[in-house]
Amino acid sequence: MDGKYIYGIIKTSDSAILGIIGLGGANQVYTVSYRGLGCVLSDYSGTEFSSMSKEELLRCLLEHQVVVEHVMREHAVLPAKFGTVLDTYDEVHDLLSQGYSQFADALSWIEDKVEVEVAATWDMDQVLREIGQEEAIVCTREAINSRPGQPLLEERIHIGQMVKAAMDRRRDIYRERMISFLKPVAVDVQPNTLVSDELVMNVAFLIEKATQDGFDSLVRQLNEVFHNRIDFRIIGTLPPYSFATVEVTRLSPERIEEARQLLGLGDVFSEPEVRRAYRRLAAETHPDRRPGEALVKAQFLKLRRASDLLIAYCRGQAESGGSFLINIRRLRDEGVKHLRFAEVGAVAGASDD
Repeated sequence: MDGKYIYGIIKTSDSAILGIIGLGGANQVYTVSYRGLGCVLSDYSGTEFSSMSKEELLRCLLEHQVVVEHVMREHAVLPAKFGTVLDTYDEVHDLLSQGYSQFADALSWIEDKVEVEVAATWDMDQVLREIGQEEAIVCTREAINSRPGQPLLEERIHIGQMVKAAMDRRRDIYRERMISFLKPVAVDVQPNTLVSDELVMNVAFLIEKATQDGFDSLVRQLNEVFHNRIDFRIIGTLPPYSFATVEVTRLSPERIEEARQLLGLGDVFSEPEVRRAYRRLAAETHPDRRPGEALVKAQFLKLRRASDLLIAYCRGQAESGGSFLINIRRLRDEGVKHLRFAEVGAVAGASDD
């Protein structure tokens, strides 16, 4: 695959080489500017991301982050979702043109802010010993052991489930206390997936640069709050990966046609017509009407995505014939997050997937 790999958007009037090597280790990173905004990119010639092994994806993701965090030293950067590739310079200019207002607004919002990750871990052996002394678990274990013969498999599973439930309750209480303690100095908070039992909290905080020392001090105070029983780690400062990531999807004719038919629209349609069709069909298929039915939820999600796609298409046609669906959104677990706290999952970029 050959194209222009996109790392992010910055404020700049210069088209310049940035002095760092991009994805694949062969090409310089540079900017293409448009009306005071710049797209940070490098030429890419390599394997399709959807065809890469997990190890290759991790390596490329790390290279992506190195570039974004290098750029962050000099600029507020609006990161692009990992795996975003456009075909040509013309498409890069089209992206800047079509997304200009969104990019400018988002950059103004994040300009004086950074992301900081806080991970908290506990000593699993100590936690399990303490939980094992809880009255309900002690009584259940004694009742099982008082009967003749070896405990049944079901009984051992039941004890394990009680321990797991108790550990989850304790973790939830601890995490709520931690977030509540730190949240007053944060602009926004984004919990991340806990990928191991050792993790008590794994949360991204968006904070003002001016408050970073105070935030770090509060994290240190958490050691005292939890009597040094929890190990807290601060990772940052980072670009706002979790709070404002650019996601680009190419508006292919095939996808437009599929969405049009799903919403029952004519060959020519407007944004108000899309909205009316979506409201009508969504009312008929809303999951609340038939809770628990997976197919209903999937159909409702397809309708919403089709509506978003066609609205973006209508707006894009009004703005210089735009050919992309551009979202600036919180990057949740369904996407690829930065390497420190997440494994590589689905890779989405400027594709038709």
